[in-house]
Amino acid sequence: MSGILNIAVCQTDLVWEAPDVNIRRIDGFVDSLMLRSAPDLIVLPEFFTTGFTSDTSLAEDAGGPALGWMRGKASSTGSAIAGSVPVRDGGRVFNRFYFVYPDGTVRHYDKRHLFRMSGENEIFTPGDSRHVVEYRGWRIAMSVCYDLRFPVWLRNIGNDYDVMLNVASWPASRISAALQLLHARAVENLSYFVFCNRVGDSPDDSYCGGSAVVDYKGRDIGEFLADEAMGPGGGFLCAGLDREQLGLFREKFPAWMDADRFEIQ
Repeated sequence: MSGILNIAVCQTDLVWEAPDVNIRRIDGFVDSLMLRSAPDLIVLPEFFTTGFTSDTSLAEDAGGPALGWMRGKASSTGSAIAGSVPVRDGGRVFNRFYFVYPDGTVRHYDKRHLFRMSGENEIFTPGDSRHVVEYRGWRIAMSVCYDLRFPVWLRNIGNDYDVMLNVASWPASRISAALQLLHARAVENLSYFVFCNRVGDSPDDSYCGGSAVVDYKGRDIGEFLADEAMGPGGGFLCAGLDREQLGLFREKFPAWMDADRFEIQ
């Protein structure tokens, strides 16, 4: 088990509905990051290839070019890479969060809670199961944007996970809600919480980042490496998560043992 998990959260702007351009730009940003840091895991925003669009013609097939790029970049950097893209699979379209290991192994989670205020629930198919991946001795759960508002779905039963990832396109007009929620999710679940949000503008919204890495006590951790090329407020938030300290706190303050049991329907 690796005691420290080094994470780099990519807070970048995105070119609207331009997958090739966004992949090329992010590829360069990651290359620049690797000159300054050596993360175990790089986290990209929700719909990092297109921005938060409803145009399903931009959805790629399962195993499409975005995933191909992620696999190639994970291999060349030696870092796992995680982020969401619109994916067409079996005649349905999903907001699919990929977790790609350096050896090319792929795991994915399909966003459960679709943002009805934008009509996402009328276009995309919701996922039906949570996913926890194991990487370098860590148990890592995956969630996407609006999932953050639903604590039952994210509830950490029996310390099922050590860190929750949430990739987002959370607009500036509601960022204060996101920041409160992600701190609450970390504290109530005795886990680290990693929130990756974009900056920049889309036709309907503006985004101000607010990406965060929060520890099991609700404390913000990490160092932000600003990069103007990634847009106003852009850069990488880098943090080291300490597995030993997390375990010690769970032993000292075992609130998880008193958690309510329930079934999700």
